[in-house]
Amino acid sequence: MKDLSIRLKLILIFILIKVIPLLLIAYIAFQGVVKLDEYFSSSTKQLFLENKEIISTTANKAISDSIEMLDKKSQASIERLTFEIAKNVANFLYQRDEDILFLSELNINQELLNKFYKSKQREIIVHEKYYYDERTNSWKRDKKRINKKIREEKAQLKDN
Repeated sequence: MKDLSIRLKLILIFILIKVIPLLLIAYIAFQGVVKLDEYFSSSTKQLFLENKEIISTTANKAISDSIEMLDKKSQASIERLTFEIAKNVANFLYQRDEDILFLSELNINQELLNKFYKSKQREIIVHEKYYYDERTNSWKRDKKRINKKIREEKAQLKDN
């Protein structure tokens, strides 16, 4: 080193004091950036998975709650409908009981029975067939008309 000029010695000292520590700091900073990237990537993935699980759980809970509420609503609707049908059938049967009691108090002849029968005779409503149209999301009537004639049936018993 004795052969080197002062200028060259100053340059070497400058490199040792300034440039090498600067390169060392740059290397440490680069390693820190790499570690920070790994940390952010892993924490972002973890947050993504946690959020995905929360959203999935919430969606499944909402779907199950909706299904449960629709089932309860359907059950209530069916119960109401069956109650109304049962009430109508019971009313019909009570009216027939009243008719039988009324007829039991009269002197019955064929003309009276025919008049009574005609006064109680009503049309029977036969509903058309319906189908659900998936395209329009509505119920539609079948194009074919139903023309049913109700046939009268007579009992084979002499007493009737």
